[in-house]
Amino acid sequence: MQLPPVDVAQLDNLQGDERNNFVGNNIYQTIHNEYGDRFAPTITGMLLDESAVDFKLLLTENQYFRAKASEAYELLVQSMKNKEQ
Repeated sequence: MQLPPVDVAQLDNLQGDERNNFVGNNIYQTIHNEYGDRFAPTITGMLLDESAVDFKLLLTENQYFRAKASEAYELLVQSMKNKEQ
């Protein structure tokens, strides 16, 4: 998973939904390419809702991005398994 380059300086001028939309729009396609139609919307939402996620790192550091996306995916899969039981 490789994120496209993003000018994160814009984040300093955004708040709330605008900030979330900016980040979401910049990570969604990469997440979609990796996890597909079924999981991409949920994983993206999980990353945007997680207060411990550093948006600047998420957009600029591929290793951080991959780790956070993978964590969200694992949580989602585990949640689905728990619901099946």
